Amino acid sequence: MSDIKTLGIMLDCSRNAVMKPEKVKEFAKLISDMGYNMLMLYTEDTYEVNDEPFFGHLRGRYSKQELKDIDEYCQSIGVELIPCIQTLAHLSQLKQWERYVYMFDCNDILMAGQEEVYDLIDKMFQTLSECVTTRRIHVGMDEAHFLGRGQYQDKHGYRDRIEILTEHLARVKEIADKYGFQMMIWSDMFIRLHNNGEYYGKEIQIPKKTIDMVPEGVELVYWDYYFKEKEHYDSMFQTHLEFDNPIHFAGGLWTWTGYVPHMSRTWERLVPAMQSVLEHSIDTVFFTMWGDGGKDCSFYTQLPMIYAASRMAQGEFDREMISQEFLEKYGYEFDEFMNLELPNLIEGEPDLEDNPNKYLLFNDPFIGKFDFRVRDGLKEYYQTVSETLGKSINGRPYDYIFDMEKKLSEVLMYKADLGVRMRTAYQSDDRTILREIAECDIPILQHRMEAFADSFREMWMIENKAFGLEVQEMRFGALLYRLKTCQRRLMEYLNNEIAVIEELEVEALNPCKEFMSHNDWSSTVTASVN
Repeated sequence: MSDIKTLGIMLDCSRNAVMKPEKVKEFAKLISDMGYNMLMLYTEDTYEVNDEPFFGHLRGRYSKQELKDIDEYCQSIGVELIPCIQTLAHLSQLKQWERYVYMFDCNDILMAGQEEVYDLIDKMFQTLSECVTTRRIHVGMDEAHFLGRGQYQDKHGYRDRIEILTEHLARVKEIADKYGFQMMIWSDMFIRLHNNGEYYGKEIQIPKKTIDMVPEGVELVYWDYYFKEKEHYDSMFQTHLEFDNPIHFAGGLWTWTGYVPHMSRTWERLVPAMQSVLEHSIDTVFFTMWGDGGKDCSFYTQLPMIYAASRMAQGEFDREMISQEFLEKYGYEFDEFMNLELPNLIEGEPDLEDNPNKYLLFNDPFIGKFDFRVRDGLKEYYQTVSETLGKSINGRPYDYIFDMEKKLSEVLMYKADLGVRMRTAYQSDDRTILREIAECDIPILQHRMEAFADSFREMWMIENKAFGLEVQEMRFGALLYRLKTCQRRLMEYLNNEIAVIEELEVEALNPCKEFMSHNDWSSTVTASVN
């Protein structure tokens, strides 16, 4: 028998995509049918706050009425809707508004000890208390690495960060108590401060002084998405269980490194994590679905892993059994969804934290920062991937997801090695190949890129509010315009109107020794200031 009493999913609604309220309800029903009884909406600034018109302005924030409606529906199907907010760090979008600039210590970290900050946090709690039935709330407080090192230090001088953190936590708890909320927080800050800034490790010793600083009743959430060894999770649970507070676990369903999910990576980490969870009798477990980098990937891509995690929570780890159940329940082969990770698997190793689907898409054809990741045969590889994904488009509910991934693969057929082919032909003065690229390949690529952008837009508008789509379309538009410029300059070179293409004169370097994951658009496209 499992000791898990609360089993949930956390949806990231802060990285530009705010899931439509009707889709949240649909998702809640989906997971409820799998045995989940909790849904978290991760909202940094994407919810309405009383008397704060700039909080989440132009970000697609949920209105109070939308949250009330979602909560009412969730209650009707036995799902607890728990707010997941931030009350310390991860609030960088607020800094774009003059109203909030003075409330920050440094980076995305609020100014601990400042009364205006606690007035704002009070309004957050007040608003949410009017919108949700539950009195459980997740208040974040993770990854505040430079806490007390900015304006705070200018004002108060140097102080131990653990003291700043615990004082801030106590103030936030006072506000939570005022509105009857029971708080959860991410546990990493209490670990990092005694582990050389690192969260993970074996046999980490937490001083009794720190243990006593965590207020009674505050629930600590141990989050971990990275390791394949059960012994790692066992050790981390032992460290967490030194605290006197309730301990929960958050695993990860990998949707946060580009347009395609990491399916195999998710499975290989779910199994040992959940085995350890069951052995340590953890009673609250949920799985995060982050959207780092602009929320490129649909949450529904992880449907089989959402189902698998629910079965693991019940003690079932047999993949063949889970796959058969999944097929009977949803009408898709388990491996059809597993195929969605194929655009990442250019090395044929599904467990790598590597995301060429994104960095090769936006890798500039002339600058070529990521040309070092290109290998022979990519065009043929992505053609095969496109054909494989196309077989799953046949009038079923998730056709639009497979169509988007198929069209992405059709782009990468011509885009992945474009820069390498141009530089090679240029440096060997093979004008025949350069002309073929300029007159044939780039026009094909432009057409396919427009088709992918249209398919992505369809996916976005099916699942999310319109806000945030502009970021994706600006990126797509920048790539299309850059292709136009590359084509023009190639023709100028071929027609002897210019003597050199400066960028192609520069040697391409390999800055990485091993496989890599790179999810930041701005540093993918250029080495220049942007």
